[in-house]
Amino acid sequence: MLASCAGIEHFDALENITPADFDRVFTVNTRGQLFTVQHAVAHMRASGRIVLTSSVSARRAVFGHTLYAASKAAVEAMVLNLSAELGRRGITINAIAPGGTATDMAAEHAASYQHPDLATTVPMSQWETTHGALRRLAQPDEIAAGYAFLASDDASYMTGRTLLVDGGYF
Repeated sequence: MLASCAGIEHFDALENITPADFDRVFTVNTRGQLFTVQHAVAHMRASGRIVLTSSVSARRAVFGHTLYAASKAAVEAMVLNLSAELGRRGITINAIAPGGTATDMAAEHAASYQHPDLATTVPMSQWETTHGALRRLAQPDEIAAGYAFLASDDASYMTGRTLLVDGGYF
């Protein structure tokens, strides 16, 4: 079983993104997960489980979040395409796309998720109350439950998919 929770944030306007920014974000968020899978698969048997980390940002527009979102969308494409190859070996591969989660990373970047024309910023915990059906941030153990499900026999017929664990993000 492999669970890869790799991810670093990046916020900046298009005109400010550098090749170094691109390399840093894609190296951790995408390249790192690809080569981790490659290494793990070499040691896996049939019925192996792989769970990678994407983000709701791969499916939602946020100002200045293009680089991060693209790196996570690439993870979802990787999962979809590797499912055919790994399925022949009896290995499933899926991803989790977490929504806002009560972590240090979310707290650090909360203001960046808000529209830049807003006069004031609000803490991420308040912002989530207007952008999610459950009206709160996830706790890390709630996101971990998604990983546990995809790693379990209960998900044995699920592969190539991205599970949104986002509290009904809208």
